[in-house]
Amino acid sequence: MAEAPQPTALESAPAEISPQLEDLDYALFAELQRDGRAAFTTLAARLEVSEAQVRRRFKTLVDTDVFAIAPIANPRVLGLDQLACMGLVVRGPYMATVTERLLAMPEVSFLVVTSGEFNLLVEVGCVSSDELYQFVVNLRRLPGVTSSETFVYLNVLHQRYEWMLEGETDSISSGRGGVIERSVEIDAHDSAIIGELQRDGRASFRDIGRRLGLSERTVSSRYTRLVDERALQVIAVGNPQHLGFGAVAWLGITLSEGADLEHAAGLLAQIPGLDYVVVPSGRYDLLCELVCRNSEELLATLDNEVGAIAEVAHVDTFMCLRMLYKSTAGAWGAGRSLAVSPRNRTGQSRPLP
Repeated sequence: MAEAPQPTALESAPAEISPQLEDLDYALFAELQRDGRAAFTTLAARLEVSEAQVRRRFKTLVDTDVFAIAPIANPRVLGLDQLACMGLVVRGPYMATVTERLLAMPEVSFLVVTSGEFNLLVEVGCVSSDELYQFVVNLRRLPGVTSSETFVYLNVLHQRYEWMLEGETDSISSGRGGVIERSVEIDAHDSAIIGELQRDGRASFRDIGRRLGLSERTVSSRYTRLVDERALQVIAVGNPQHLGFGAVAWLGITLSEGADLEHAAGLLAQIPGLDYVVVPSGRYDLLCELVCRNSEELLATLDNEVGAIAEVAHVDTFMCLRMLYKSTAGAWGAGRSLAVSPRNRTGQSRPLP
């Protein structure tokens, strides 16, 4: 009989040293959240600085993990038909062992230590219900996992990893609606183009076409169609801690009797910092993610904005105490959609560059 793994302690997260950001850095990030593929010359003109200065700052910010230029796509567009968030209760001594095992599983794209009823939240993407079932079976076999609850995503209503910065207005959020779930015709060429954007979100259409054996015009037209149909975005996906957003929470929302779910979700999607809205199976009507500068701002958002929506009857708040994934900016948001693409099933899930 195989000896059960021994529990190990979950070490304290090392203190992150956030880079010192300048006004130009925040302005550059805001522009790249509008369009992560904007030309350096265009960015320089908008920011009224030299192109060389923009290029230097861009490289520094990417190298120090402040943000990554990454594609945001609905996972089902890429064949991940079963998406779920799992709430786990893990006995304390086994936390490090369980988190280590989970991060090694190719289905896992996002893992956080939380407060509340669960002490771990895990997001997974699977190609079929059979694969999701097998994942749940394997997870429940892990020593230390005392209980779990699975919230299968029935619909991803809203994905937009944009947060209000100092001096910004709602113009950023109002200019683009983010990726939504809808039936979109996608073929092998489209998937290959998205795959190339995973490697380099700012790769030129000419270089992508050369690698894929397609013309530059074909790549450009296909990219434009996917963006216009809101199946894809390429934007700056930020590391929230490095950008001054120190309070992150998942919200389990219960709506009032007879509530219009899609109307409520639409109102939630308009709240700055609420970047992810899904309809799950199980006890909650909606699951959302909220990113704020600090606990005071988070509390104010819950009270004054989420709580002001008439259809919202109750909110369970799971504060994210520690985020665990295979990279930071690259996995934040975008990793959920693409890090567990079926193309990568031969090995461990691969973080975005």
